[in-house]
Amino acid sequence: MSSRKSKNLPPPRQEMIDAVAEAMRELENVAPDPEIVSSCPQLPGIVLDRVIGKPLDRQGEEYRTTINDYDKIRAEYFEALVQHPIGRTLALLAVGPDGLKLMEAGRSPSTLVNIETPPERAIRGRRVNYNCHHVIPKSLSVVGGKPAINHPRNFVIANTTRRGRDQSQNPHHLWHSLLLHPQTHNAPPNTEIPVYVVRPLFPFYPPITQGFKSAEALREHLKNLGAPSLPEEWERRILEFSKAVGHRAYNVPKEYHEITRAFGELFSKANRDGEANQAARDALAHKVEKLSAEWLPGDAFVNGRQLGPDHKPKNQLPIIESNLTAAPEMPLPEKPKPKKQRTQPGIASAVPVRAAAMKV
Repeated sequence: MSSRKSKNLPPPRQEMIDAVAEAMRELENVAPDPEIVSSCPQLPGIVLDRVIGKPLDRQGEEYRTTINDYDKIRAEYFEALVQHPIGRTLALLAVGPDGLKLMEAGRSPSTLVNIETPPERAIRGRRVNYNCHHVIPKSLSVVGGKPAINHPRNFVIANTTRRGRDQSQNPHHLWHSLLLHPQTHNAPPNTEIPVYVVRPLFPFYPPITQGFKSAEALREHLKNLGAPSLPEEWERRILEFSKAVGHRAYNVPKEYHEITRAFGELFSKANRDGEANQAARDALAHKVEKLSAEWLPGDAFVNGRQLGPDHKPKNQLPIIESNLTAAPEMPLPEKPKPKKQRTQPGIASAVPVRAAAMKV
């Protein structure tokens, strides 16, 4: 655990608390029928949300500003999410007590280990990494602008664990490699296009780390965690997800491990150079063309080409059209800059450094 204490963080603003509450209400309304969670066992618990947007230049000012604005509210969002009563219970289910403590401290639950493990024992393989997934990608401009992008209703805390060839715990990069990157890469310039974004039906993904065959088993587990039972609609969603994954932890299908790993490699040292990164992005978009087409409808673009009215996807994910691109009901005003603390001459103040989120 970081030495940074939650008591040193200011409490979330009321605007952030209200924004998180709006996000939870929207999640409940997106899929009132819990069975939609298990309708596609390969990719359970997600839907495709059709939005209209314009892909941004990753070197442009709007893209950079969107990233910087998110960084300013990231810690506050984590705090507010686990202050919400349902968000807190779902956090315990998804990231456990250690992850909850990290979020209370304004940090992503990115380094979870069994703290009871004796120090002489190796902890390799116990690391679990999470990042905040933007449902509408930061690289997409929509009618609601940046207020719609950097808002809790557009956030999901997603497992992003990378273990070399084993990408079983990395659904976050699976979504980007299989469905998001191919739609925006080489898209028509300065043109609004339909984009089918990945919208998980939970604020954490995957929502569970073990299976539950009954509501009683789920309630008992929550009781052991010191958490209250979930409302019935959330309870049924959790049970549907458990059923879809065979009452065990969710794993990315093996046939997608290679492309999932390739997306992570876009951010490696070898691909930091502009030309090398562009070449890697070109190669990935080309590699996944056929796979992506198996999941997307005819008006979607894949590597710059619209699939066409006669296209029928092989796999069927539920498709919705929500108001996610519109400005939120509970907008977040710009966060005021923290006041600088005065220090004695010659004595530097201790400024905590937080690792930057992976910019995908």
